[in-house]
Amino acid sequence: MKAYTLEIEELAALVGFLNAKKLVGLDESLFRVFSEENIPRLVAKLNEHGWLTPAERPNTYHFEEDLMQTLAVAVAPEFAVLARSEAQSKSIVFYLAGTEITEIVITADRAVVARIESLDEMSAQVTAFLQGAWPGEIAVARVKGEAFDAGRRATIDAQGTLTTKTPGLLPGNTWSAENVAALLRGALAELRAPRG
Repeated sequence: MKAYTLEIEELAALVGFLNAKKLVGLDESLFRVFSEENIPRLVAKLNEHGWLTPAERPNTYHFEEDLMQTLAVAVAPEFAVLARSEAQSKSIVFYLAGTEITEIVITADRAVVARIESLDEMSAQVTAFLQGAWPGEIAVARVKGEAFDAGRRATIDAQGTLTTKTPGLLPGNTWSAENVAALLRGALAELRAPRG
């Protein structure tokens, strides 16, 4: 997993440079800092931290290519997966487009953006993130434009029992990497199925 740690306003600027006003599933207010009057300050900060560098022509820049490709998945995803702990007031969002998966974790002042290699790695991340942080929920949704189109949800109670209408969980519905993977695979399969 390759991860980048950005300041929140750096994330907002890079998303803005990708012509998006926000990322689905994240608080819209995080992205308000990207405005015409703030661009010079944001460009200076991105340059200082190495996320963009001046190009040969004046007033043009090269972006950190891998970071921008990772963010492009979050800007135009097919699906989003949210894992949220009610006990610890924390959440993590994954964006899926084709075989690409991007993870974004938001803290008070930072954003961690990571490229995830597989559904199994994503399942392991969700399992580790919520381990012992119950109650909580996992939501899997199809994305259309800037909103969710349809979704599947599982709740996790304070004892770590998963409850969902999505088929495929192991007997007992206990908290485990295998059950989280089964939930995610089942939900994505249902959402990918032709509507009819």
